[in-house]
Amino acid sequence: MDKQVDGGILTSANQKKWYHTSLPVNWIQKLSSEYHFGNYVITDRETGTRVWEDMPIYARIGMHLLFAGMFDRKVAKAHRIQHLFSVESVNQGRNFDAPESVAQIQHFIKTYKLDLSELLEPDVSKYTSFNEFFHRKLRPDARPIHEKDNPNIIVSSADCRLCVYESIHSATKVWVKGKAFTLQNLLRNTLLASQFEGGSIALFRLAPQDYHRFHSPVSGVVMEEARKIAGGYVTVNPMAVNNEDVDVFTENVRKVTVIAMDPIVDEEGVAIGGDIREGEGEVGDLEMEKCVFVSIGALLVGSIELTGAKSAGTRLDKGDELGYFAYGGSTCILLFQPGSVRFDEDLVGTSLKGLETLVKVGERIGERAGPVPPPSCQL
Repeated sequence: MDKQVDGGILTSANQKKWYHTSLPVNWIQKLSSEYHFGNYVITDRETGTRVWEDMPIYARIGMHLLFAGMFDRKVAKAHRIQHLFSVESVNQGRNFDAPESVAQIQHFIKTYKLDLSELLEPDVSKYTSFNEFFHRKLRPDARPIHEKDNPNIIVSSADCRLCVYESIHSATKVWVKGKAFTLQNLLRNTLLASQFEGGSIALFRLAPQDYHRFHSPVSGVVMEEARKIAGGYVTVNPMAVNNEDVDVFTENVRKVTVIAMDPIVDEEGVAIGGDIREGEGEVGDLEMEKCVFVSIGALLVGSIELTGAKSAGTRLDKGDELGYFAYGGSTCILLFQPGSVRFDEDLVGTSLKGLETLVKVGERIGERAGPVPPPSCQL
């Protein structure tokens, strides 16, 4: 059975209120989905229940003008528009860092029906700005980590809408439609991109109402200092991601973290392959099984702050905090080398249909398939 909830973004022009609207009949929802005025997401992985996430009316109109072709499609790439996005995002970050922004917190809680009982600090009066509340911390037991001590299991990095693809090629056919999306353009590192060519990808899209701290999906060691790639602030809403003329992930500001993963274990818990838990190794070491985590800013995201993934040699246990986003929607991308991961079948199936699935931090999303053979042994 399909249901309906609210989604949306906020701009400084209407920051006093988050607006609700409903689409009353299914045929309107189908039409709106086709033009990305909203979209369905899977909310129950066992039953496949879908929920309609509606976009506020002001967001529908503005984004449609930019990304759906009412005007020349190249307008979204124009320097003037990109500059506007950047200026608005920076200004919004400043607005929500100001002490008077605490007045927005109660509106936000009411609109999105947030559960304050899971917060590390549930007393809203203790927050000194809206942004401090926005990247709020949760109680340690609020997000249990699935089989935390099992290095074979991969978990969700965020409370988010998730898509997974066992090949990056599939992702570009179904979901990531930007013409310029390549690993080289995403990572800006030729060697690193070549090691993940043909690999698997998970995309974690965070909406404004979500918990905005992100966590390590695996256990391992940070291999090098996180690298920032300059860029703009295009929205990560599906309307933009699914548009071939808008290269969201390769144009937005982002930070790249490379993690050398702990070796997988057999049924008796014995490590298979080399042990990298001492934090040794370089990005160029092809024998080390690794993953790449990319945190990506978006329209109205004030900043990307890394807390646990900044320095080379940092030890990460599965579920450890990597960082957080200031206000806005945002996305994380997780890359695995070819043949090294098997995502859960339900997630693969819904993703191939162009549907996202709601998941939370620590929820199982797949398992590792074994050590990656050297390039000379790969087909």
